[in-house]
Amino acid sequence: MLEQFKEYYKKAKMNQERLYNGTNWTKEDINDDLIWNVPIYDVVNRKYAAFSSLPEAIWKGSEDPKGNGLFFTGVNERISDNDFVMMCYLFRLCGSGINYKPKKNQIPFGTHGFGNFWVVEELKKGFSWSQDWIDCIPEKGFCDVKGYLLPMIKGGLRGFIKKYSQQLVSYLWYEIQNSNNIGIKNVVDLGNKWLLSRGFKRQNFVLTAFAMDMAEYYPQLVDRNSDVYVGTNAKKCLKMILPKIKTDKALRVLCDLTGGYSKPYDMEDVACDFIRYIENFQSKEHIEMNNGVIYKNNIK
Repeated sequence: MLEQFKEYYKKAKMNQERLYNGTNWTKEDINDDLIWNVPIYDVVNRKYAAFSSLPEAIWKGSEDPKGNGLFFTGVNERISDNDFVMMCYLFRLCGSGINYKPKKNQIPFGTHGFGNFWVVEELKKGFSWSQDWIDCIPEKGFCDVKGYLLPMIKGGLRGFIKKYSQQLVSYLWYEIQNSNNIGIKNVVDLGNKWLLSRGFKRQNFVLTAFAMDMAEYYPQLVDRNSDVYVGTNAKKCLKMILPKIKTDKALRVLCDLTGGYSKPYDMEDVACDFIRYIENFQSKEHIEMNNGVIYKNNIK
């Protein structure tokens, strides 16, 4: 199965290069119907994944290779580091816009990565101050975390956002700025310690995604090369293809075997996608988008 993973990685990397890096790979070059037609299997760097489209758009502005930054005129120039960091945490806490019903006439809004997250609308209006976002959070319908591994939060998610989210992010941002190239796992551990000390449950999934964002956008502060906590699908993948190697080392082995193009925080997502790929997963919405056609991978 390791050889199949390497082949998948090669094809996904080519598709990423075709979509976002200006190369001219053809459908025949990639030779995989599932990778070509279903936008899950098209990246090997986390920043290009659909669930990172919003932070990429805000961070890069008009330089965003997906073009999404053009929908947030001026925000890139105005938003402070403090507010950008707050946006990343809220985005991850609220499901990263991953639950969606495609609306082709509203792309990118309503699509994967721009799902129901109230801050998107505030950013579209040009509001770059996080306090404004907190003040105007709706009573209901401000996000969609259906099927998302968010722990129960005492007082509810909205109450937590209004009362505690800024405290948590301010604490983490302070620690990140005053540590010496802190690791991704360390950021997660600090966040969980803060939460537990106040009677909340851990937010492993949320904090890991947030810490990965910090490594992506502030590599001078958070070590991009550090080990990461991995999700269920990534664990399943690693056990399948490298059963005798422990998780942290296994991710690094995969990074090395595929040419060092991905960091561990990238490879964790690639491993998750590979499990879906070998099972030919595509959502009902993907199938509808592809006019009812169900595609298969070309794995050997």
